Amino acid sequence: MNNKINHLAVWSLVVIHQLVGFGWYAIFGNIWLNLHAKTMTDIERPHDFVPYLCAIVASIFVNYALAWLINRLNATNAIAGLKIALVCWFAFLFVEYATISAFSAFETNPWPLVFINMGRPFVAFALSGLILGAWRRLTTTASA
Repeated sequence: MNNKINHLAVWSLVVIHQLVGFGWYAIFGNIWLNLHAKTMTDIERPHDFVPYLCAIVASIFVNYALAWLINRLNATNAIAGLKIALVCWFAFLFVEYATISAFSAFETNPWPLVFINMGRPFVAFALSGLILGAWRRLTTTASA
């Protein structure tokens, strides 16, 4: 069993996660704002680097954790990696976020907003699982 983490895959996925976020809100940003009853003039674009730094650090943690879990569970192909990543997304992100959104004492988010907010990590987790599983297969095949 190859227990090494493919650092190139993880760091590539950190960049991919940032691109997914940019693309996701470029596509769904106006709908997201409408569901919050806001317009672009109501929000101020963050010029501070801290939110971007937080997103990058979070992506590093997520991808290293997925890489470790995929290796630990001996997923040796893209589909196996995808399954693991989507179970993690569903169990640890979607269920918790949907519950909080549905029962929040301060606001109840409409389901389209929940799906927009959880869609970006769904795509990011799916890509991570596919890529980490596929690259793990390539590294285990090459070392055999």
